[in-house]
Amino acid sequence: MIIDRIEPIALRIPPPKRSVGVPAPLVNADMCLTLCRVTTRDGLVGWGECLSLRPPMQNALFATIRDAIAPHYLGQPVDRKEALNLSARKRFASFGRAGTVLNALAAVDIALWDIAGKASGQSISAMLGGARRSRVPVMASLDKYDHAGRARQRVEQALASGVAAVKVHEASLEVIEEARRAIPPATPYVADSNNAHTLAEISRDAKRWAALGLLWFEDPFWPPEDLLDCPALPGIVIGMGADFGSAEQMAVYSKTPAIGVLQPDVCMLGGLSEAKRTLAMLEAAKKTAAPHTPFVGPAALASLHMLSVTEEEGYFATVEADDSMDLYGIGLTRWQKSLDVPTGPGLGFDPDPGFLRRHLYAAG
Repeated sequence: MIIDRIEPIALRIPPPKRSVGVPAPLVNADMCLTLCRVTTRDGLVGWGECLSLRPPMQNALFATIRDAIAPHYLGQPVDRKEALNLSARKRFASFGRAGTVLNALAAVDIALWDIAGKASGQSISAMLGGARRSRVPVMASLDKYDHAGRARQRVEQALASGVAAVKVHEASLEVIEEARRAIPPATPYVADSNNAHTLAEISRDAKRWAALGLLWFEDPFWPPEDLLDCPALPGIVIGMGADFGSAEQMAVYSKTPAIGVLQPDVCMLGGLSEAKRTLAMLEAAKKTAAPHTPFVGPAALASLHMLSVTEEEGYFATVEADDSMDLYGIGLTRWQKSLDVPTGPGLGFDPDPGFLRRHLYAAG
């Protein structure tokens, strides 16, 4: 199977309509998705995705796939997908071993795994070593509200949907504490502060952070390098690593006692080829792997497969979306108790062509 065409596809999806009583987040913008369709000479098609978030990044990623990554892959055999991923890393290493280039690389790499699975009749989870579970519990991943009352109200609404866990994206300890009051003690709770604090600030308020009983405290402070020399913080499990671009970078942080959870992101890692290596490394290091899942497209399906093969059961963190944002019509964007791991070949599903036509955006 020879790679014949690589086509980046930019989508802009309106945010979910909020009914009466649903608070507005701090930012309520269109969702930017950058997909990639790869076609072989014999007509097999695979789908991939990179993490876009914002319009400028979408434009940059679209152009990077088209102008930098695609020429490296065209005319090459699909069965060399892992070797091609490594050679692309080496070729573009001077532009960084994490970030935009590897994110763009992921879109092509995921699509090639999809094709390989379709050709062999295997699911991605089978190609990763075999699923250990057929369903993955859902964690409601809230937008940022920066307001104690609105954050608590949204947490209550998330719990009413039946999710298995809750994650907030807040910097303020007071907001995180108020949200905690709405969550039953037995329900897993994660707070992601997006590097808002310093180690000194976290240490100063360590008793309050520990009292929250977090499943993990995600990206608590800047710079994250301070974690490398940081002893374990009593009662605080730190999670991080979603921005890492390689198994080697993840391995460096797996050695520090302060970190209990590492979060491989299939896009920021540069695709399933590197995610496979990373999951194996984390299992050998006896660190909890909690794949990062801020996706609704092919990367979401890839992440479900990753979650199915981890030693410990993890959560698919579903962002604030609704059925109007579901590329597949399978409930992937819905808060619920759990999600089925796809069992079909490759990723298991292809995007709905009508959805793509409705939300197509001219990027690049």
